[in-house]
Amino acid sequence: MKRTVSAALAALSCLVILSGCGTMKTSWRDTKKLYRSYINTDPTIDFSEQGISDKGLQRLASLLMPVDERLMGLLRVIGSQDTPPESDWAQQLLSSHDWLSGVAVIDTSGAVVSQAPTASLRPLDFSGLLEFADRYKTRKMGAQVKTDEFGTVVMVAAPYFKENEWAGLVVAFFDPRNLVRFSPEPDALVVLSTDGLVWPGGSGQGEALAGLKWAEMLKGGVQGEVASGGGQYVWQARYLGQLEMVYLTDVREARAKKPEPPKAAPVPTPEPSPADVSPTAAPNP
Repeated sequence: MKRTVSAALAALSCLVILSGCGTMKTSWRDTKKLYRSYINTDPTIDFSEQGISDKGLQRLASLLMPVDERLMGLLRVIGSQDTPPESDWAQQLLSSHDWLSGVAVIDTSGAVVSQAPTASLRPLDFSGLLEFADRYKTRKMGAQVKTDEFGTVVMVAAPYFKENEWAGLVVAFFDPRNLVRFSPEPDALVVLSTDGLVWPGGSGQGEALAGLKWAEMLKGGVQGEVASGGGQYVWQARYLGQLEMVYLTDVREARAKKPEPPKAAPVPTPEPSPADVSPTAAPNP
């Protein structure tokens, strides 16, 4: 690098001294080009790189992110409440997460200590969540998906403690229809879990997809593709307590679209060359 710099500067000096007035302008341009090429090189940016290039994965990400972000936000809030919450805490949680159906505080026997709202149109049985007591004692969360004549409900449980001993659960529960509405196209999104179907979407393939051997498929990774009913589904999984939630969408149409031509990098405006200076004739003696 030092040799290149020295050579370039030497070339510049020689050009200044030896060039005639008529070639001064051309020589300056050549020298400036040499300077930019080897001494003060401009960094280049690849404007064609857009991160995920798979149109199918881009499609899935756009559908699931508004849903998943809200769900993960809920986990952070209830996961940080490790003492018995006050009633106003539950009301604040429902206000900030208006897609929730309710919040219940239960003890280790499953008895409801408090609940908001106090009256529920749907009878709920939280006893199934107590099966994960070993998780709660190590401050891990649990979850359950239940479907009955009233529809599907998702329950997420976080443990609370008294004198550092597990004393019960804070359970947030919701109808998945209230959560998937945040997706730009809820009918294009399928949500299932290792407990069963959560949201069937509008393709009519929800039940068939939920019936696949997900316990085996999820051993191989958290992302993949699967064919069902003539569709090609890309899926992404994440943990919800001990459950794995899986988001899927049919990507045939997204991948069939022709990609838009990449935007060209802006062309830099050339700097104006210095004015051509004519030498001043020496006065006659």
